[in-house]
Amino acid sequence: MADTLLRELSNTDLDWMITQGERSRLSEGQQLLPGQINSDVLYVLIEGKLGLMVGHETPSNDALVDELGQGEIVGLGALFGLPEMCSVQLLEPSMVMSLSLDNLQAKLEEDIAFAAHFYRAIAIMLSSRLRRIFEQPGRIQHWGERSAKEVLSIFGELRDSDIDWLVSFGETQTVPADKVLLQAARPVDALYVLLDGQMAISAPQEGSFNPLYLCFSGLENSTREQKAFTTISKGGMPGIISFLDFRPLPVTIRATRDSLVFAVPRQTLVTKLQVDHSFASRFYRVIAIEILELLYAVRSRLVNQGAAASADEDLLDEELDMADLQQMSEGAKKFNWMLSQLGVA
Repeated sequence: MADTLLRELSNTDLDWMITQGERSRLSEGQQLLPGQINSDVLYVLIEGKLGLMVGHETPSNDALVDELGQGEIVGLGALFGLPEMCSVQLLEPSMVMSLSLDNLQAKLEEDIAFAAHFYRAIAIMLSSRLRRIFEQPGRIQHWGERSAKEVLSIFGELRDSDIDWLVSFGETQTVPADKVLLQAARPVDALYVLLDGQMAISAPQEGSFNPLYLCFSGLENSTREQKAFTTISKGGMPGIISFLDFRPLPVTIRATRDSLVFAVPRQTLVTKLQVDHSFASRFYRVIAIEILELLYAVRSRLVNQGAAASADEDLLDEELDMADLQQMSEGAKKFNWMLSQLGVA
């Protein structure tokens, strides 16, 4: 992830960040961001290593959720109106660049091309963090189904014209109960949205993630014994973690009951994203939010996180104001309109 920003942002984008950013050298053990409290700045790690911590003031094996290297950005919860679930501490002497959240949000609103590039970079970073957890499924405790309201709220980020385009270029597919939609270690060749039904996410429980082995010897029957650690409800996007970076999917997604999915071919969508920055900025923002919320849910169920993790999950549930409720209502309305356009009852 060290070069994600350099790969995804243009020279103009980078120049703006350099001009607006303030660089600082910080000492090992220093807390960069407190947990559960949103900051008014984002931090880009230029050199060093950061630790995402849960439930402890100092680093420990139980508290450390993830390690982030250079090029990563922290403090993203505030950008999407979500609480920070982890505190951030320096695991070694580091250099960071801080960006004012107000300045960044103004830039994202006025510069559509920058927004498309930046949200895509963020989505890729978050996808990589979630992938690291999925590739060690023994760390995750089963937590059940995500709230449909939570999932549907992201549709409020899209315009009617965005949904019109998706409906025009996608198709519905029926997935019978117990059928695998996406196989671990295989590429994801479409954007999928679950319209009805339920799907389970599972992964091999032993050994390190070996996509070649899983692809060529881990046929569908070998995944039937895998224990599912969560389910996807309507409005969820199966396989979104691998849609952006073309890397093999680290989990298997199987229908737990008869389901209906909507699929937009990857290449069709990629072409649209390349030529329409306005659409791209909203689409990548939706993907970033979807992955971040799933990442929060997974982190709250990591083994050894205990009561602190449950408290963080409760905090996420409680942080609902009128704007959140409005977003949920708008998202559900647009999702239902999408269903009607597709002729789905």
